[in-house]
Amino acid sequence: MVPFDLVDDIGLGGGKHSGPALDATLIPVATPTCSMVDWLQKKGRFIPSVQELVAALNQQMVACGMPLYRTMVILRTLHPLFSNEGYSWDTDSKKVNMFGASHEMLSNESYLASPVRVIFEGSPGIRRRLADADCPRDFPILDELAERGVSDYLMLPLPFSDGRSYAASWSTRAPGGFTDNQVERLAALMPIFAMALEVRSMHNIARNLLDTYLGHKTGERVLNGAIRRGSVETINAVIWYSDLRGFTAMTDKLPSNVLLDLLNDHFERVVEPVKERGGEVLKFMGDGMLAIFPIDELGGEEKAAELALEAAEDALVRTAEHNGERENQTLPPIHFGVVLHLGEVVYGNIGAPDRLDFTVIGPAVNQAARIESDCRHLGQPLLTSAAFAMAAPANLVSVGQHALRGSDDLQELFAPK
Repeated sequence: MVPFDLVDDIGLGGGKHSGPALDATLIPVATPTCSMVDWLQKKGRFIPSVQELVAALNQQMVACGMPLYRTMVILRTLHPLFSNEGYSWDTDSKKVNMFGASHEMLSNESYLASPVRVIFEGSPGIRRRLADADCPRDFPILDELAERGVSDYLMLPLPFSDGRSYAASWSTRAPGGFTDNQVERLAALMPIFAMALEVRSMHNIARNLLDTYLGHKTGERVLNGAIRRGSVETINAVIWYSDLRGFTAMTDKLPSNVLLDLLNDHFERVVEPVKERGGEVLKFMGDGMLAIFPIDELGGEEKAAELALEAAEDALVRTAEHNGERENQTLPPIHFGVVLHLGEVVYGNIGAPDRLDFTVIGPAVNQAARIESDCRHLGQPLLTSAAFAMAAPANLVSVGQHALRGSDDLQELFAPK
């Protein structure tokens, strides 16, 4: 008989309470000596990440006598680069390795010939007892596993609440493979394992989407609760404002697919230098881009200015190099201007009560946009304000005093030496 523990539920037991006395309620709780389902319900579901959950579950299963060699979990995801994310554990390393499958992978022969595809398309499960001489080798992965001494392979669906099936595979090197009881225990584990995975998977998807559309730092802020209109703060930052040259004329002349490819080529070569140096891309505005380098996060004005200037110069170099490839393909070259300014900005949510934009606003942002128009008539692809130049004086030279668009006041502008 399964032993029971008597547990005093909070607020219902015989302890002292400040309110009226309550009748004691003793609730029996089953505590099986080694139940993986029980462990998932009581402990596993509180583990914070998929990677940690997979590692801890496998350790628990081995401790419960399950003769595992390798486990693999495959989940669909929403990510601009990957269609699936995977987690692989084995007894040799006792670690979980993460991997991703690209969107293109779904049409590759390796996926089409895999048991994952069969599970994703609705199979109730696949078992191959590789120790049996007559076991079919209908999936290429089976030959690889057999070479590693695997005697039994089991892949089962993980039912998620969206109606889709995800996949978990289990393999063993035990002589004769899994017992029928062990297979039953693994099958019984799938629903509660799927529930625990789904919570963490949805969190990963939310983080991926916020990173993709808002940027990593801004996405973290939103995910941590900064979702109300007026949830803002004032910060000091280097402001990046860039814009393509001749975009309006190209819009009138180029086919839409060529124009979109040009924009994607351009943004690919300006976004990466910004991200690599701690900047945050806030938005694309047609052919323009707004980004910030938060001063406090990057170690002060001098360091933030140094990183922003490196990013701008790197973006210009990458674009120039790529223009050689575009010329070979008889595609129009890409030219753009970028301005770096330093100042105080209001960073946070603006918009309608239920439709918000997380961005930066303020006079410093407006000034950066106005300076950008001077890149054209000065023939400079990169200009900075005097405020920025004060933080990075060794790398810049004055190009004179200029009246900014919409203002009669003269501003000294700077360019790289």
